[in-house]
This record gives sequence, structure tokens and C-alpha cells, in this order.
Amino acid sequence: MFEQSSAPNTFVFDMDGTLLNEHHELSPLTISALNALRERGHRLVIATGRHYKDIRAYLTQLGGGIAAITCNGAMIHNAEGELIRRACLPLIVNETLLPLGEAAGVHLNMYTDVEWLVNAPCESMLDAHAESQFFYRQIPLQEMIITPALKILFYGENAKLQQLKVQIEHALPLPIHLTFSDDYYLEAMPQHISKGNALKTLAMYLNFSLTNSMAFGDGFNDVELFGAVSHAVVMGNASEKLKNLFPHAHRALSHTEDGVARFLFEHVLQG
Repeated sequence: MFEQSSAPNTFVFDMDGTLLNEHHELSPLTISALNALRERGHRLVIATGRHYKDIRAYLTQLGGGIAAITCNGAMIHNAEGELIRRACLPLIVNETLLPLGEAAGVHLNMYTDVEWLVNAPCESMLDAHAESQFFYRQIPLQEMIITPALKILFYGENAKLQQLKVQIEHALPLPIHLTFSDDYYLEAMPQHISKGNALKTLAMYLNFSLTNSMAFGDGFNDVELFGAVSHAVVMGNASEKLKNLFPHAHRALSHTEDGVARFLFEHVLQG
């Protein structure tokens, strides 16, 4: 599929809905495919909305030594686990967004440097974190408002989140980047923070080129990431709206079908 001059040597992977299966696990086939990439000397990068503490168990399963973009770009760690960059939201964002979210009737969450905070329990959110054992701590809303955050995320029905997004966009001009990671998560990061910009920062810091790079993703928080690489691969489980945004991107099977691994074995590791 790829001529030698354009063959990717840097591979970037979203986690949920992409690298992880429907049980939020790395399948044996996926681990095998990523190990095969590493054996060929390729660079691997994880790019996820999850917190860095939330992916360390997965990095260990993959053998460690993988750079990571987390919190949708608000945190960047090198392959040795050293923090390269972090970006926090100004507190005016907390003061504006959190009351709007509470009024909208959705679950309020924030990621700080070290933990996941919520204002009310939500058992359905915990299943995705069983592997990592990264669970939330409940605190009062007023404490959340004065706590510096890497990102704020709202969890709830899509109709409520769509209405909330409109309200946020019509509020005071705020230095934020607002995006859906999936239908049930609306996320706010500092302005200009995205997976794509974080990948460019990582490439500059580690002195590697993105000319021959490939990224796999399934959500709207992957849009900037797709724009930063030379080969975008949209998962089969992505929305039609996202697929239509990238009509010329490669296509992989769903994450429930080991789509990443099967794409790699068929198009990259076949030699």
C-alpha cells in the first residue's frame, strides 16, 4: 500500500474506541501487532483523552518505552515517562463551565495533575477504568471551581451535551478548546491544546519528523491529530460525520474486530 518514500515509521494511537476493544482491553492480537512495529524500529505514541495515570497499566502491557499524549494534549510524557509539557485551564473556565454543566443536568468531571475529580458519583463511568484502577474522588462543586484542571469533561445524554455546547459557545469568550471525544463526553481543554498540536510539540522535542506518520482514531478529539500526520486511519466504529470529514483517509475495521491490528498486519507488517 505504501511506497518506500511514504511508508510510515511513526504510529500514533488513540485508546478508547481504537486501540482498546469493547472491554477496554488490549487484545493479544493488538499487543502482537504493536510489538511487531517496535521490532522493526518504528516509533509508537499513545494519544488519548485519558489521564497519564490511567494508561500506565496499558503501557506496561506493551512493554513500556512509549511516549504518551494524554488529557487530549494537555499532558505530554516522553518514552521514559518524564513530563515534557502540561497545560492548565484558567480558573475563569471552571467558574463559567461547571455551573453551566450542573444546570444542564450532566455529570461534572475534571482531571488535575494527579487525580480525577467529580461532584457526584456515576457508576457507569467506572467500567472503562477497571484495568487501570484509576477512579474518581468526589468533592463539592465549590471546591472543583477553585481547583486547577488540565481538562473539564461533561458526561451525559448527547442531547443535553449538545445544548450545553451551544451555551458554552455563547458564554463569555473563553480560552478553551471544546470537543466531543464520543457522543457522551464533551471535553474542554486549554486553548490551542489538542492531540495534533501535542504531537507536533513531541516531534520537535524529540527531534523526529511527521512526514511519514500514521494515526488511528475514532472521535472528534482526533480531528487535529489526523491533520498533523501524513496517513490518517479512521476506525470503522467512528461516526459517519467524522468519516465524511476525512473521505480520503484509510479505513480500519471496528475496535471490536481488532481493527488496528488487522490493518497493521495487512498493510504495514505484511512484508
